[in-house]
Amino acid sequence: MKKLILFFIFVISATFTFAERTIAVATFDITGKAVSKEEAESITELYITELVETGKLKIVDRTNFDKILHEMNFQDSDWSDAKKTVELGKVTNVSLIARGKIIKLGTKMYLSATVIDVKTANILSSAKQEFTSLDDIFSILSSFTNDIASGLIPKTGSTGPGGGTIYLVEGGFAYEVSPILGDFTWYSADSACKNYNAGNLSDWYLPSKYEVEQIYRNTNLIRGVYWTSSESSDSRYDTFQVYANGAQIWAWKTSSTCTVRAIRKWKYNED
Repeated sequence: MKKLILFFIFVISATFTFAERTIAVATFDITGKAVSKEEAESITELYITELVETGKLKIVDRTNFDKILHEMNFQDSDWSDAKKTVELGKVTNVSLIARGKIIKLGTKMYLSATVIDVKTANILSSAKQEFTSLDDIFSILSSFTNDIASGLIPKTGSTGPGGGTIYLVEGGFAYEVSPILGDFTWYSADSACKNYNAGNLSDWYLPSKYEVEQIYRNTNLIRGVYWTSSESSDSRYDTFQVYANGAQIWAWKTSSTCTVRAIRKWKYNED
C-alpha cells in the first residue's frame, strides 16, 4: 500500500471535460475510518486515471478547487444543499462536479461516487461497488469508472438536466420534454414554454408537430390534444397545428385551449 501511495500522491485533485463541459473531481470522503487520508487521495487518483482511460474524459488543471472548497467552508453535508452546490459551480466555473466516498460498514467496504450537474444540483451519474481490502481497488476501479462515464451519456426514458424526460438521443443531441405545463391558447402556450426555466435552463420552447410526434412514438407521455409550433397550411383558419391523441394532426384555432409541454435539446459527446 505504501508503494501505491507514493506513486499517486503527486496529484491531489483534478478536473476533466465531458461534452464541452468542465467537471471538478473532489477527493473521496472517508466514512467509518475505512482508510487513511493519504489512501483516500491515492484512490482518488486511481479513479481519475481510470476515467481518462475511458477515452471520453480529459483531465485539466484544477489546483484551486480544494482552495475554493476551503474558502467557502464547504462541508460534506452541503452537497445535499442545491443552492450551495449551484454557487460552488459558479465560483469554480465548472458545470459538473464529481465526488465520492469510501465507506466501511462492519467488515465490508464500499466505493461510491456521483456526478452532479451544478446548474440543477441533480445527480447525473452514480456508481457503487463493494470491496473487502485495499488490494481489491485495482480490480474494481475499471468497471466502477465505466459505470460513471456511461451514466453521463443521455438515455431515452431517463431524466434530463432540466428534470424532464429524455425522449430522443440522436446525431449527437439529446432532447427532453417537460411535464404538462397546463392548458393554454396558442399564444399563451408559446410564452409558457419560453418562460419555463426548470433546471435553471432558459432554452425551453414549444415543439413542432414533428417533435411532438417523436415524443409520442418514443414515450407514453402524449395523450390528448397538444399545441405545436407548426403553422397550419389551411388558409381557411388563422391556426397552428395540434397533435391529437398521438394519431392526427389538426388545424386548430389559436383562441382554443390545448395542452402544452415544452422541450429543449443539447449537444453531448458521442465518442
